[in-house]
Amino acid sequence: MKASERFYNLMKGKPIDRLPAIEWAPWWNLTVDRWRGEGLPASAQSVYDIQNYFGLDKCCQTGFGERSAATPLPPVYGHGIMKNEADYERLLPTLYPEIRLPDEYVAWLKKTHDDGDTLHFFTVDGFFWYPREMFGIEDHLYSFYDEGDLYKRMCSDYAAWLKKTFEYIAETFRFDFMSFAEDMSYNNGPMLSKETFDEFLAPFYKEVIPILKQMDVPVFIDSDGDITLAVDWYAGVGADGMFPLERQAGVDVSLYIEKQPHMAFLGHFDKMCMKFGEEAMRKEFERLLPSMQKGKVIPSCDHQTPPDVSLENYKIYVRLLKEYTAKVTKN
Repeated sequence: MKASERFYNLMKGKPIDRLPAIEWAPWWNLTVDRWRGEGLPASAQSVYDIQNYFGLDKCCQTGFGERSAATPLPPVYGHGIMKNEADYERLLPTLYPEIRLPDEYVAWLKKTHDDGDTLHFFTVDGFFWYPREMFGIEDHLYSFYDEGDLYKRMCSDYAAWLKKTFEYIAETFRFDFMSFAEDMSYNNGPMLSKETFDEFLAPFYKEVIPILKQMDVPVFIDSDGDITLAVDWYAGVGADGMFPLERQAGVDVSLYIEKQPHMAFLGHFDKMCMKFGEEAMRKEFERLLPSMQKGKVIPSCDHQTPPDVSLENYKIYVRLLKEYTAKVTKN
């Protein structure tokens, strides 16, 4: 069974021969640097190459950005590039560029997809992430109260750009799934209330997600932290799944597949146990296995593999990942 068929069937509740054995996130640069010193070949340069070296099902991400090269960068990480409507007007000429992928990249997408062992997904910013990048972390949280009309105007403009971008994507290449980058939650849950979500984010998700449904592209939300409340919020606007389900934030996928059984969940393998070797990693897979068998749960690291994981331990992780994904078949 090809990787795309396996993933599609899992999302649709159709038969699969096993679960995908994928890593959704690339590795830290420091991790790859360590592995180079432990035997990772210099020829394995790209994310695709490294995944291929380890024998994973390949899973590659394509990003589409609403800011252009002319959009200024923040002076310091976490700071914004605007504060008010006048600033937004000034930045508008640099925003919402026309998206066109290079022909050679589209050819690569199609070839690797047709080869049968590669999943491709695309990512755009979500309606929480995009304004945060514009306002900066602190001012963004105030903007719901201080610049509410502007927030909605920005999201409306962004939604219009997304529609055009999705139209282009639909005409160019059929991705296996997509993700909205959000990071709306951290260890203590969402950084806004359900009422604020319903007013400022939900209407725009309800505007653009139906287009993705028409494209038959599953919609995932990428949010770190404790998403226990947010799972229901995003299910309510039409999302098909979430990742990465960070274990250190106390999340528990077994609860999510009970309350949202139609949704898929990717990740949730505690990356912090990997440095301790096979016994610790097998115990973690055993924790996940019942949920993998019961719901649409694809095990993968719950974020990028940290540099305290040796090349040898990562090879053990991949071997166990293949072993446990092969335990789950659905008829």
